[in-house]
Amino acid sequence: MKIGRNTLCPCGSGKKYKNCCLDKKSTAGRSQLVLGALFAAIIVGGLIVAFNAFRSHESSPGPEKVWSEEHQHWH
Repeated sequence: MKIGRNTLCPCGSGKKYKNCCLDKKSTAGRSQLVLGALFAAIIVGGLIVAFNAFRSHESSPGPEKVWSEEHQHWH
């Protein structure tokens, strides 16, 4: 059953639905959407950081490393 905007609110407050729980329902939907987007942004940011950290540990030496013929590895 659909609740009309001008009917009494089913929560029992005695107010019309449009002045009582209608705003709470739409605000809750928006806040869940914002929290979901924030969570997704945090996950994507973490994946980007992890990917960049993984790429920085490749086998090629950095500019400050030199090859040691004696030990046969980078210093």
